[in-house]
Amino acid sequence: MKAVKGKMKVRVLVLAVQGVLAAMAAMPAQAQDETGASLKVPPNTVEVEVLNVSQDSYKFGEYTGLNESGAYVNGGFGIRGGDGYGSENGTRRWELWGTDLGLTSRSAGGSVGDQGRWNLGLSFDQLTHYTSDSYQTPYSGNMGGNNFSLPSFGLVANTRAMSAAQVSQFQTMKISNDRQNTSLTGGYFIDRRWNIKVDFNHLEQSGAKLMAFGSSAVGGAAGERISILPMPQNYTTDTATAALNWVGDKGHATASYFGSFFRDKYNGVTFQTWQTATATQTMSTAPSNSLHQLNLTGGYALSKRTKLAGGVSYGYNSQNSTYAYDTSDMVTASPTSSLNGSIRTTHADLKLTDQTTRDVALSAGLKYDHRDNRTSSNIYNFRSIDGGNIANYPNAPLSIRKTQAELAGDYRLSAGQKVRLAYNHDDTRRWCNDYATGGGTPAYAPGTNCVTVPRTKEDKIGAAYRLRASDGISLNAGYSYSDRKSDRDLEARPPMIGRDGNPTAATIAAAPPGTTGLNGGEFIGFNPFFEASRKQHMLKAGTNWEPIDPLSLGFSARYTHDGYGTTYGMQRGESWGLNFDSTYRYREEGSVTAYATYQQRKREMTNLARSAVSAPTATVPSGATWNNELKDTDTTVGLNVKQGGLSGGKLTLSTDLTYSYAKSFFDTSLNYDLLSGNPCSSPNVYTCVGLPDIKSNLFQFKLKGDYQVTKSSKAAVGYLYQRLKADDFYYNGLQTGFTPTSVLPTNQTAPSYSVSVLFANWIYTF
Repeated sequence: MKAVKGKMKVRVLVLAVQGVLAAMAAMPAQAQDETGASLKVPPNTVEVEVLNVSQDSYKFGEYTGLNESGAYVNGGFGIRGGDGYGSENGTRRWELWGTDLGLTSRSAGGSVGDQGRWNLGLSFDQLTHYTSDSYQTPYSGNMGGNNFSLPSFGLVANTRAMSAAQVSQFQTMKISNDRQNTSLTGGYFIDRRWNIKVDFNHLEQSGAKLMAFGSSAVGGAAGERISILPMPQNYTTDTATAALNWVGDKGHATASYFGSFFRDKYNGVTFQTWQTATATQTMSTAPSNSLHQLNLTGGYALSKRTKLAGGVSYGYNSQNSTYAYDTSDMVTASPTSSLNGSIRTTHADLKLTDQTTRDVALSAGLKYDHRDNRTSSNIYNFRSIDGGNIANYPNAPLSIRKTQAELAGDYRLSAGQKVRLAYNHDDTRRWCNDYATGGGTPAYAPGTNCVTVPRTKEDKIGAAYRLRASDGISLNAGYSYSDRKSDRDLEARPPMIGRDGNPTAATIAAAPPGTTGLNGGEFIGFNPFFEASRKQHMLKAGTNWEPIDPLSLGFSARYTHDGYGTTYGMQRGESWGLNFDSTYRYREEGSVTAYATYQQRKREMTNLARSAVSAPTATVPSGATWNNELKDTDTTVGLNVKQGGLSGGKLTLSTDLTYSYAKSFFDTSLNYDLLSGNPCSSPNVYTCVGLPDIKSNLFQFKLKGDYQVTKSSKAAVGYLYQRLKADDFYYNGLQTGFTPTSVLPTNQTAPSYSVSVLFANWIYTF
């Protein structure tokens, strides 16, 4: 009796979907050719789609363009032609295509060619990133512009105590940025061995992204005041590639040129400050730059078993945009008006592979990269944003040379068992050319080191095992261990103030030798995690199992542990993840798929509260430390059900259900008591309780029905519901009355939404 009721429920659902689709049955149709002919001539398609969105949400339509409520008309097409389709002797083909033409994630293009002789293609794509629809500001100016003013806002000493008139001037400004990309490709075959290929790409970027603008102390105002403003993206990037290719009986080679030309139509953004009545300051934008690169790659079969492949390249990158800054922040004039940036990049790689026997395959590879930064290095004498703390800092033209070597071998133990062993060695060196020997004083002595970690060496070994136990089960497992060792230079003088605190030319000159800039202002024993010595263990395993013919199960796991060799800074990190998926085919055209994933990432830090060579303050004892922990977790589960063959084989129903939960935990704890008493009694210490978790809950449900109206016409209707609930205490500090006293509020809110979408489409094939 239960089975009969189940069948009746399915029949009711089928009839309901048929009723919605029945009106489409009268659409004009054209029968397809026979199956054999359709394989030679791919079908042409035209698609029309109508959607209705229930709610405005920039987050829901972040990349799709479905960011506002209301109706949307969308569509696409794919049309092919030429005697190369369906003809035994024809070689010419052409194609036109378009997708999501009614949305801001649209793309379209076309190509034409004569197979083995020439080809030409043109394409266009657009993508709009909708960032925020809750951002508010009292500034006047256009989103994407480079001038923001406060014509009648008045002075603000404390942003938590603004007047009602000032608060009333906050207006919503929607923030987004747009990318439009146009590509032209072409090729010409000189003969069967030689051909030429060219590609040209033009990218235009517009709109803005939110960024903090710092106001410095000018005109007698206090410094370090923050406004969050739309940083414009008025960019164009042109890239071009031209390649000459050769193919021989045993080898192949390519010589090519690549050029990239980035242009920012602005040089800076001017903005009026709210701490003074008339002060206008400047924030620089991304500088224009150019890259030219020559490449040569190829390969040669030394024998049937042994092959050699490799390549070399040389590039020249330049950047010479005029500086954009406030001259009032300079103690002395800038020694140069632009960076005069110049970088040479050299690359070479070589790989040898050998199928030694039927069961053994060996490979060896070398890779060399050299980033030679020839930018001039000058000392700049300026004030910090608070108006004091005068500094003499040089720009550091960092150069990097990296050499990598790899040895690997694959061995087939039996027909169903394989093992792979690999060894990698990396050697990285860092330095600065002509460091601080240009304009400004005091110039550094020749050979002065600019980096605290001038060399890093890493060795890595790995093993992988695969087993196909039977036709229904397979296993894989792998383990790798890497040991990274970093050299330290405690006498390095990076472009930052030293622990001894000597910011001016006179105090630098009077400082004891070997002290100024010592360790780059870092505490002894501290090292950034990406340069620190580290030992890493990584383990992964997985299995695929088909216990019975209609059922398949898959499971995989991964674990990584990092241990850092530093007294202070990053101490340890770990991450692990589990993945499960299963598919059950309960009938010929019916299946159920379920999946689940869990990921966790954690890192722990210990830091020194005061330098070991500095006297303790009135509140913090010497040698005091504090801990910090960050942990992210992410859980996703999903279910998909698909049933075809309904209503005489014309109807297919499918449904998707997905739930995802992500959480971030961030906590800082002190390992000491203040000399003046309990740290919780100090209003400047906010580490006595843990911070709230940052959480994100995403639920999605989708139901769709596809109906084959005729041989050449198919219609579909569907429903999508998506809900996001985001909790992030970061947004509390952006609200009026709750910001830090020197930060202008934006009243942005966490991007939660609950959106329903109804859609229907029709696809015509001919």
